[in-house]
Amino acid sequence: MAAGAAPAAAGLGLACPSATSTPFSAWKDYANYAFAPDGGFESGGSGWSLSGGARAVSGNETYFVHSSADKTSVSLPKGASATSPGMCISLLSSKMRFLTRGDSGSSVKVQVIYRGLLSSVLGIFDGGTISSGGSWKPSPAIGMLGGTLPLFTTSVSFRFTAVGGNAAIDDVYLDPMKSS
Repeated sequence: MAAGAAPAAAGLGLACPSATSTPFSAWKDYANYAFAPDGGFESGGSGWSLSGGARAVSGNETYFVHSSADKTSVSLPKGASATSPGMCISLLSSKMRFLTRGDSGSSVKVQVIYRGLLSSVLGIFDGGTISSGGSWKPSPAIGMLGGTLPLFTTSVSFRFTAVGGNAAIDDVYLDPMKSS
């Protein structure tokens, strides 16, 4: 790892992903990703902020990307949001992915929230709006600010909001070190 690329916030009690895998290789994405804290919602969204009726529900994404034993996802009624706990981020962190499905015409708006000390919001990056209608599918790779993080960034969170209809998300991953 380059001298200036150490993950931010390692000493702040934040989840600093270390173990990585290639969960999206079935879709020809061979990048290494780290699983977000309770990113499969098997602990009911522990550490996540769920609002507007968002909740962990029975029913996993159909590819079992994280584990064949998984049984849960998060339901997002139209307008509801799920925000991940803070995670360490590196200057080399470049993208994230997840799986989604929803009503016909529904989408999931993704926001990348950069935080400083004491969880103060330093900036919110629009990660785009991902179509989620129909059956489970992986999101495209969602770019982050990477080497241009807001000054004093100590962590990153992701906010997922259902727009245009009801949606669901599961298996949230972060590429912690820009692997490709």
